[in-house]
Amino acid sequence: MAWECGMKKRFYALLAALAVLLGGCAPVDLSDQQQVDITGQLQESAPSATEAEESAAPVEGEVRVAYDPSDSLNPYTMTSQLNRQLVPLLYDSLTRPDKTWRPENQLAREITQTDGKQYVVKLRGDALFWDGTRLDGKDVIYSFTTAVASDSNWKQMLQDVSGCSVNSDGDVVFRLYSADADFPALLSFPIIKEGTAGEDFPVGVSKYYVSGTWRQGVVLEQNPLYWQEAGSIKKVLLVGVSDPGALGFSLRTGDVDLVYSDLSDPELSNLSAQSAPVSLNNLVYIGINGSRGLLAEPAFRQALSLAVNRDELVQKAYVSRARATMYPLNPDFYRMESIELSAPRDLTRAGELLDELGLRQKDDDGWRLRYGAPVTLRLLVNSENAARTAAAALIAEQLARLGIRVEVVSQSFSQYQSSLAGYNYDLYIGETRLMDNMDFSLLLNGGALGYAAPYSEYLSDLARAYRATGTSVGTLCEAFSAQTPFIPLVFRQGAVSFERAFQAEILATEQDIFYNIMEW
Repeated sequence: MAWECGMKKRFYALLAALAVLLGGCAPVDLSDQQQVDITGQLQESAPSATEAEESAAPVEGEVRVAYDPSDSLNPYTMTSQLNRQLVPLLYDSLTRPDKTWRPENQLAREITQTDGKQYVVKLRGDALFWDGTRLDGKDVIYSFTTAVASDSNWKQMLQDVSGCSVNSDGDVVFRLYSADADFPALLSFPIIKEGTAGEDFPVGVSKYYVSGTWRQGVVLEQNPLYWQEAGSIKKVLLVGVSDPGALGFSLRTGDVDLVYSDLSDPELSNLSAQSAPVSLNNLVYIGINGSRGLLAEPAFRQALSLAVNRDELVQKAYVSRARATMYPLNPDFYRMESIELSAPRDLTRAGELLDELGLRQKDDDGWRLRYGAPVTLRLLVNSENAARTAAAALIAEQLARLGIRVEVVSQSFSQYQSSLAGYNYDLYIGETRLMDNMDFSLLLNGGALGYAAPYSEYLSDLARAYRATGTSVGTLCEAFSAQTPFIPLVFRQGAVSFERAFQAEILATEQDIFYNIMEW
């Protein structure tokens, strides 16, 4: 097949590069006979069908991971979540976020903010593509251009870049439309060699490379040209799994060694395997229609937030697979280290705020009255999401303790979207994934998901200043609580699940479930 032919050519190029590195700069001639021998070595390096069937136990130095055989392994054309999880094995980026979303350099050696809207990236001098050629600035520009033209998350993450170029020193210069102190965290797009974007496997700087096939899928072998010291996992065997719903079964039978899930799939959230938690940047929140009655009052919105029992939501709606938050920044975010992160319910203060608004009178059922009628809010929720539906029911019970009646309105996703677009709601439960620079402006008035959110010029100015400098996060959090344009509830968590026979200290991030594979 053309796929196999291209793969063999890439492998020969790698061998030639190795020969040059190990034996000097003399040209290397790969004759037809040598190519036949190498092909034989490739076939022998993959496990035979008999060997694979004899034992499902992990083999030392190998790990089996699921992939979608109907999808590409090209990072800019793949569409399945399964294959996207493999990108960090096959392609380094300029930076990658650690578990606290602090950017750490990979192919970038140094990143300097020369002014608020410009960053200069110096590249590693020892980074080689797996075909032996050296990384330079034009490859980064090519990768950036490919990323912004793709239908991928990287396109969205790079939307604030007004341009990039290579300066006279060979450094890459990124220019932004607006200042962003955490822009380096967004430089996680895969770096590929110039001119290879259209190939099945664009050439990358990588821990592993595609070296062949085996009975159940594709073989990734450790890249001897990689700039970092090699780990003990020499081979990653990709196991074809066409149905994502079968991942749990594949894990239980030992066909794969580990499975990642963001726990939105009920089957994968109930696996009886060991697991390593993964902090997600998925914020679940209550959106507010600031144009309606009492919801236009910051004190009323603050009272609602204080009355919510977030710990109960974590335990019951999200079965302890989430982290409570009162702020729109992830509690694990490194800039939140100095902030008090507990999210206690305070019914006493919430009641005082409502009393100050003149809502002291209650009817015989305990509902607070306004103009002689119970204060009633309609809470919109997508009926197709079990966790958020459960959260809505709990929130209605919790706000009842404050004397606020909440009517939960469950709608199909299409109806839900239509109601939001038409501002036909008082409150709604939403979820969105924040980008790795923690920009939450999309949820403020005027943002893509702002809808009818109440507007605060003071808060908007503070958020803009914080994004530009990364400073005064405490002041920002205080102002957010005082205004409460929306009510943060929890940040969800995912998990990497594995059976007991798999021995590895897994440290995983949302962006890279193989974050510490070099230490396995």
